[in-house]
Amino acid sequence: MKAKIIALSLMLTAGSVFAADVAAPPTNAERAVCAGAAAAAKFKVYGGSGTPVDTATAFFVKTGFDVQCSSNTFVSFAENSATLFTVAAGSAKGNQSVKGSSNGGAVTVHAKCTGTNDACGTGDITTALTAAASL
Repeated sequence: MKAKIIALSLMLTAGSVFAADVAAPPTNAERAVCAGAAAAAKFKVYGGSGTPVDTATAFFVKTGFDVQCSSNTFVSFAENSATLFTVAAGSAKGNQSVKGSSNGGAVTVHAKCTGTNDACGTGDITTALTAAASL
């Protein structure tokens, strides 16, 4: 449930949970967000809240945002195009990964995680993120 709330929050606010500040927006590349750290942390994406993103590099996100990272979570996003933003999330203590997209794809369960005791890891999130592009 926690992973779904995090992913839904990401989709609604264009925010997510990061292991470090994210500077320039890439094209169609996974941006790993929370890396499963034990402590919560806050980070800036594309300069932080309200910062305009350079129109020469902008894809889906046009304004920077701040992110609050919850402990033990993994979250990634990708700006696939000017009209497609995908997200995936999971918990190191949970058992399912979730995925969502801006293409009318609500945040939904992707699959059972593959770690010990069904814990999610980065591979589970990458797989879910790839699948989110087809929602």
